Amino acid sequence: MAAAVVNHLHFKEPLDREVFSSAGKDLTPKMRSIEGFRAFHVVQVADDHAILIIIGDTPEVLNKVATEVGSPWMSANILPLLAAQPERHIGSFLVSSES
Repeated sequence: MAAAVVNHLHFKEPLDREVFSSAGKDLTPKMRSIEGFRAFHVVQVADDHAILIIIGDTPEVLNKVATEVGSPWMSANILPLLAAQPERHIGSFLVSSES
């Protein structure tokens, strides 16, 4: 069964959707090059709160995605905009359903 990392990002100001639009274009090819990567989603839940969801085959794959792709991008583009450190949670799926 797959694993996911969930990052809650709380911004100082309303988030700029363009930051995440460019992330999709810039990061997706790099993440796809890592064997075991499955999906990348960004969900805006409030003006100043977004949730990043990255899915992979194992927690180890997710840590590789974070180390090789996510962390450098987050440090340069997201961390300066945050009101607090990201809340990062990683775990294995208990149940999953897709259509």
